[in-house]
Amino acid sequence: MSKYKIVHAFALKNSQFLKRLEYYSSQGWHYKKWLVFFIVLEKGEPKNYRYELVYDRKFTKEKQEFYQANGWKLIRNSFFWQILRGESNAVDLYTDNIGEVEMWKYRLKFTLKLNLICIFITILILLGSEYSVMEGHIFKFIQGMFCGGTTALVFLNIYFYIKYKIAEKGED
Repeated sequence: MSKYKIVHAFALKNSQFLKRLEYYSSQGWHYKKWLVFFIVLEKGEPKNYRYELVYDRKFTKEKQEFYQANGWKLIRNSFFWQILRGESNAVDLYTDNIGEVEMWKYRLKFTLKLNLICIFITILILLGSEYSVMEGHIFKFIQGMFCGGTTALVFLNIYFYIKYKIAEKGED
């Protein structure tokens, strides 16, 4: 049997993602590492760990010590969010949604900028198809790739905007 397992990190709601981590821990697979869109789990003893997401752009050593004193261990520190793991008897965390609103706002701004760049490149590619030095099939493939990617980014921006508005209202 393998010592590590790789699973996807996609979930429509953060609560679903956390429940999935808790399920894997109850089966003996514990969070080890984040790999872009995937999570590496390490085989261990089955435990009823709890997981929480904290949205904090300025996560300090003092905050980490505070969480540790209340039974939570930092297992992932990202730019805008952190994953904490605690035993089943760890103190419940209260977090406001201000950090979550800021995180969605940042994601929205970043993907919007990325989208504008892709739209600009897509327009250049579509206009430049007459003057292409590449063969037809390769160029058509690149055209399709940029058009599809740009369309996907538009929908991603719409999704991020909806999540931002939901977070602003304070719902999950």
